[in-house]
Parts: sequence; structure tokens; C-alpha cells
Amino acid sequence: MSTSPYHLEQLLEFLREAPVAGVLNPAVAKSRGHALEQVQGELSPDERADIRRIDVDEVCRRLHKIEDSSVRPEVIDLYNKRLKSALTDYIAWVRDSTSFRSVGGDRVKPGKRNGYSSVEQAEEVRALEETSLTTSEWASGLLSIPIREDLSVFVHNLPLDLNAEEASRIARVIEALARDRVRGT
Repeated sequence: MSTSPYHLEQLLEFLREAPVAGVLNPAVAKSRGHALEQVQGELSPDERADIRRIDVDEVCRRLHKIEDSSVRPEVIDLYNKRLKSALTDYIAWVRDSTSFRSVGGDRVKPGKRNGYSSVEQAEEVRALEETSLTTSEWASGLLSIPIREDLSVFVHNLPLDLNAEEASRIARVIEALARDRVRGT
């Protein structure tokens, strides 16, 4: 690993360690790290050696121009925004870690007893779900249904012309699952 603070490996390490240190919200760091992992194959050796040389718009154009690319334009736009934020935050942190503030205001709040509050945990879960859905190939066909403060379920392949009888049939299957669980089967 390079000792230069501007090497790609150092940025990746920052994104892994920042949530532990309370510098970034874990969901934010994870989503930025995922975006970086997706585009790093398009980085030149010079860009890897010095991340200050990265032109995010150009890297995303390179990613989009790959023939038969399955990466949707809206996902590339998401990677673009997250990578710009990651670079901006990391460079600011390298320059002065003592007065660092994330560009998105995504710093973890210090002094929480027992970690995050339930509201913050629910927000983090929603952010992680959105990240994984946005980057998946079939996210547009998913319906997210929050069933508890900390849990959502996903339904896939519902027809656009779903009628009341079909919806009732689906609901009965789910209710039967809950009844079987109560009976212990």
C-alpha cells in the first residue's frame, strides 16, 4: 500500500474506517465506497496514484461508453455524485482532520448512548436499501414495503394491472405464513 495520502488505497481505507471513527455516517461511507469500487476499473494508473487527478465526469463517461454496458445512466449519475462527495470529503479530511466537516453533513453524532437512536438506525437501513436497490439491475421492478421501523420487505414482479382478487390472493399467502409461524409449523 502506498504511503501517499492521495493514493486510491488510502481513500478506500478512509471510507472503511471513517464510520468507526465517527467521521462519516456508515450508510454514506458504504454507498460512496460502493460507487468507488464500481468505477475504479476505469481509473488510469496516474489517477490511482493521485486521486486529485481524477476527473469524475470523465471517469463516468468512460464507464458509460463500455460496449454492452448494463449500467443505467441514472446509476452512473449516482456514482458520479457519490464519488465527487467522497473525493471532496477525503481531500478536506487529509488537509485538516481536526476541523473536518462532510460536504453532505453526514458526520455521525457523537455521544449517543448504545450507538444510534432508533430513528437513525431506521434512516441508515433505508439508505442501505436504497443503495442496493439503485445499483441492482432489477430495482425498477421492486416494491419496498416498510413493515416495522427497522424492517422493509420487497415485492418483485407485481403486474401493473394487478386487480383486487389477485392482491387478496397474495395477502392470504402472506397471512398464512404468519399463522403457520404462530402454530409453530
